[in-house]
Amino acid sequence: MELKTVQQKLKELEQKYNITILYSCESGSRAWGFASPDSDWDVRFIYSYPKDYYLSIDSHEETLNFEIDENDLDLAGWEIRKVLRLFRSSNATPYEWLQSPIHYMERFDFVNRLWQLRTEYFRPRATAHHYLGLTKKSHKTGLQGEKFNIKKYFYVLRPLLAAWWIIEHKEAPPMEFVPLLALIKDQPDVYKAILELTERKKQANESDYIAPVPIIEQFITTTMEYCATHVGALPLDITPSDNLNALFRNLLLDVETL
Repeated sequence: MELKTVQQKLKELEQKYNITILYSCESGSRAWGFASPDSDWDVRFIYSYPKDYYLSIDSHEETLNFEIDENDLDLAGWEIRKVLRLFRSSNATPYEWLQSPIHYMERFDFVNRLWQLRTEYFRPRATAHHYLGLTKKSHKTGLQGEKFNIKKYFYVLRPLLAAWWIIEHKEAPPMEFVPLLALIKDQPDVYKAILELTERKKQANESDYIAPVPIIEQFITTTMEYCATHVGALPLDITPSDNLNALFRNLLLDVETL
């Protein structure tokens, strides 16, 4: 997918919906680092309405979702207040988007300004629980008979490693898969098996199945048990919204300058 193709789509959305896109990035398997040949382009964006919209008694859409187009382009956006509320509650999604290695658009130094606030608002326990929930769900749904969906293996491994990262580091985990693998460098057999599975995933279609990998299955079971034992000890502090409110107001002033 060419950058200019995505940027043109985003500009069309700005005109059609009278919004300003503050930031747009790739999400999903292409950003995580294990895309399949038939993977979609998961383009996500954060947008603002003009300031006067926020002084109206009428409500406006907090999400914009579109069907996948002929270029396999999957576009979806969240309004800035929704993003800041989710950031405040330590929802994993905005923390991941801000770390995406693939950017399509950014204005007003948005990523840096919001990312600087992560130490105030990231809540390790809440986010680790979220990732463990994803792990359990994907592990349950990935198995069909005696075969496991190869895509779902990474929907198990990535959130599991993210939860483990939070337990070990008490900070937001990397979005990309390879940096998370640093956690298992001292387990060379598991590390090698996951790297081999990663390369296999990159060659497989989204719907391909494989036989469960015993060493990886054992790793998943052991690590889930470890995380479940330690997640309750993580901090669960709540920070007032003052700095996020200030950022929101300043961004609206910035939008007026365009």
